Amino acid sequence: MIEALYRHGIIPGFESFVKRRKTFLYWRELEESQWWPTEQLQELQFQRLCALLKYCQVHSRYFRELWNSHGLSPNQLHSLDDFSSWPITSRETMRDRASEIKTTVHGPSSVRKATGGSSGMPLQFLIDIVSNERRIGSTFRGYAWAGAPPGTRQTHLWGPPLGDRSRWQVWKEQAYQRFLYRRDFLNSFDVHEQDTQRLVNRINLYRPKVLVAYVNPLATLARHIEQLGLSVYSPSAIIVGAEKLYDHQRKILERVFVAPVFETYGSREFSLIGAECDQHHGLHLSMENLLVEVLNDDGTPTPAGEEGNVVITDLFNSAMPFVRYIIGDRAVAGLQACSCGRGLPLLKKVVGRQVDVLITADGQQLAGEFFPHLFKDYSAIRQFQVVQKQLNLIEIKLVVDKPWASESRLALCGEIERTIGPSTKLEMREVDTIPLTSAGKHRVVMGHTPRRNPTHSI
Repeated sequence: MIEALYRHGIIPGFESFVKRRKTFLYWRELEESQWWPTEQLQELQFQRLCALLKYCQVHSRYFRELWNSHGLSPNQLHSLDDFSSWPITSRETMRDRASEIKTTVHGPSSVRKATGGSSGMPLQFLIDIVSNERRIGSTFRGYAWAGAPPGTRQTHLWGPPLGDRSRWQVWKEQAYQRFLYRRDFLNSFDVHEQDTQRLVNRINLYRPKVLVAYVNPLATLARHIEQLGLSVYSPSAIIVGAEKLYDHQRKILERVFVAPVFETYGSREFSLIGAECDQHHGLHLSMENLLVEVLNDDGTPTPAGEEGNVVITDLFNSAMPFVRYIIGDRAVAGLQACSCGRGLPLLKKVVGRQVDVLITADGQQLAGEFFPHLFKDYSAIRQFQVVQKQLNLIEIKLVVDKPWASESRLALCGEIERTIGPSTKLEMREVDTIPLTSAGKHRVVMGHTPRRNPTHSI
C-alpha cells in the first residue's frame, strides 16, 4: 500500500509537477516498447540514429568535418548495417576535442557529468536534459525487472559523494533519497570486517525490499557475514553493478542473502546500458536510447559468442554527442532473443576491466573503484594508475594538465590518506605517460600480490 502510494503518487507528483521532469512519461513509454517485436525496435532505433546524425551534421563542428573528410553523410544511411563503416570515437577524442564536439545549441538545457574512468582516463562531458531524463526512465525499467521500481524500499551500498560538502547539501541529499525515494545509502568504500555487525544492523533495521550495490563491496560483506555467522535480513532481490559479476560472487550473494541476483551494466556516460530480467539469460540492452555494438579491434562486428570492444551511440544526447564511442569495456557478442518475450536483444556477457581490491597494511579492504570515483571530479587529471607495491605502500601515477593547482593536489592527497589510513604510505607523482602492460592493456588499479614460496611437486 505504501509502496504503491510512493510509486503512483508521491514520486511521480514530485518529478512531474515540482521538478517538471518527464522521467515517468519516458518510463511508461519504455515499459510498452520493450514488448515490441525486435524488428520494430530496430526500425525505431534506426530512425532515431538518423535524426541524431543529421543534427550532428548541422550543429557539431567536429563530426561534420570528420564525416565530410570520409565522404559520409546521414542521407547515405539506409540500414543499421551501413553505419558499421563510420569512424569510431575514442575517449581521448571526447576529451581533447570537446569544444568542437559540443553542439552549438545546447545552451543551459544540459547537465554536466563526469566519469572517473575505469580505463584510467577521467572525462567530463555534457548531457542533454531530454537524454538525461530518458536514461533515468530506462534505469527505472531495468530496476523494475528485479522488482525495484521507484518507491520500493531499497538499501544502496554505493560510492558516496566525496570532498567537502556543506551540512545543507548533505541534509538535502539524504532527505531526497531517504524520504522521497525510500533509499538508505551505505558507503561502499567502508566495508571492513570490524564494521560488519554495524552494516548488518543497518540492513536489518531498514528491511529493504531490494539491495543495490557495487559487486565487490557486497561480496566482501557477504563473506564477512558468513565467516562471522551473523543473521542478515533477506531482501526480495539484489541488484549489482559498477563491476563485472563473477559466478562465485553470485553464488555467495544468493547463499548469504537468500535472494536472486540481477546483474546490470552501465556507465556514467550512458547510465543503464543493459540489465538482467528474471530469466537471467543475459543483459537486455536499452536499445530505444542506445545503439550498442560489439566490434573486433579492426572495427568489424564480432561474431556471436566471441569477445570484442563495446561501442555505443547515445541516440538522444544532443549537447555533446557520443557517436560510435568506444567505452573501453569488453563484452561477448550474441544478441539472441530472451525467453521472457521482450523484443530487446541480449548481450551475453560483459567482461569489463580488471580493477583490483587493495588490502592496506592494517588489513582493511579498499575497493579499487574508489579511485575512479574520486578522480572524476579533478578535471586536470588526464590519466592515472594506482599500484600497491607493498602492503604499506600505494603509488599513484598521474598525467595532468599544466598548471595543476597545488590546492587540488593537497585536497586529493588528503582524501586518499583519510581513506587508506595512517598505516599505509601514499606516493603520488606526475608523469608524462603511463605505459601499457605487456598484453597491451592499461591496468588502472593493481593490488599487491605477495610473492609465494616455491613449492615442489612429488
